[in-house]
Amino acid sequence: MTKPLQFAALEDQPDITNILYYGNEGTGKTTAVAAMANLGPIVYVNAEAGLKKRALTRHGIDTSNIRIFPGAGEQLTFEGLEALFWQLLADLDENPNAWSGVVWDSLTDIHLTLLNNIAEQKLGKQIKAGMEVDRFFIDRSWYGTMSGQLRLLLRRYRDLPCHFALTALVRRDQDDDGQVTYGPAITPALQNDVMGYVDLVCYTEVADVDGNEEYRGTFRPKSKYRAKERLAGAVPKTLIDPTFERVHLYATEQVDVDSDPVMKAAKELRKANTSATKPE
Repeated sequence: MTKPLQFAALEDQPDITNILYYGNEGTGKTTAVAAMANLGPIVYVNAEAGLKKRALTRHGIDTSNIRIFPGAGEQLTFEGLEALFWQLLADLDENPNAWSGVVWDSLTDIHLTLLNNIAEQKLGKQIKAGMEVDRFFIDRSWYGTMSGQLRLLLRRYRDLPCHFALTALVRRDQDDDGQVTYGPAITPALQNDVMGYVDLVCYTEVADVDGNEEYRGTFRPKSKYRAKERLAGAVPKTLIDPTFERVHLYATEQVDVDSDPVMKAAKELRKANTSATKPE
């Protein structure tokens, strides 16, 4: 007898946020994703080695909720990331509150690390076979293997019943017609796939506002910069201090621009600056 199909009610699904942050160095990406820890325990895939406890604490982040992967002295590998996924899935199946979410920081570094791992394996076999090799040679087919590994991992992690956030550096691309666009710093094919996998894509930048640094996140395509918001406008086009914790509040409609004190303060500051520069 065929086992009946199982269905899940949409109303019973947890409020999960998945987002990709990308931008130049120093635009707040690591702080933004680490803020997920204020919602509960998280696993932080620290490929970029950019976590600094004191800096995060100064930004009000509960670092006691952060578990770093891989452990000290361990290498980041496809097999390790796959094993981590199955461990998280088992943990969440046993206790839905075991993990609040997972962070990959950064996707740029992870995709290069996986590519390098593949190259080392291939070249190692050639050396063992007595062949002469160029240690810095990268075969185009290895990119395909790496892309396949990442697509599998990304879909699996995105579908975990917990939050998922990624960071990436920014990449400049130019098509045959000379059109320039900026997006996450990964291969173009992967760039399109990743942007399709997540609900939110945020371009991060720092602006000077009356001598003060203002960290911003853009969630709609802006000029040549790619972005995305698939939540029916719940997250504003531009969000000041776009930490994961704040984005999640917007995504779940617990706050909006009119009730957000950070956005109100930024608006008032601009109004004051405009009034101060008006001729009498």
